[in-house]
Amino acid sequence: MLRAKAHGLVVTGKNLHYEGSLTLGRDVMEAAGFYPLEHVEVYNVSNGARFTTYVIPGRDGEVELNGAAARLGEVGDVLIVAAYDCVADPGSHVARVAVFQYYKVKEVREVKLL
Repeated sequence: MLRAKAHGLVVTGKNLHYEGSLTLGRDVMEAAGFYPLEHVEVYNVSNGARFTTYVIPGRDGEVELNGAAARLGEVGDVLIVAAYDCVADPGSHVARVAVFQYYKVKEVREVKLL
């Protein structure tokens, strides 16, 4: 099930020759609830690309596509980043959703299935 989501992130940089991954600012990671090195799915709202990678912490406000992922987006593209988890009791599961607008957290909410 969905565990954590950042909606409306804007790509601030690309680094094709990095080993790989997605760099997210520590502020972004904290707002959405992502862990360093966590497996995430990335959905590029601007071009429809989807890819799987992992998160590494960066400077506040940073959203950087690294390695092969740098070919799947451009600076200024809007992204959704999501982390999923297996849960024993879906009825008590709560997901954290952080909505971003203009490079800032607009809203953080907890979403419950039931």
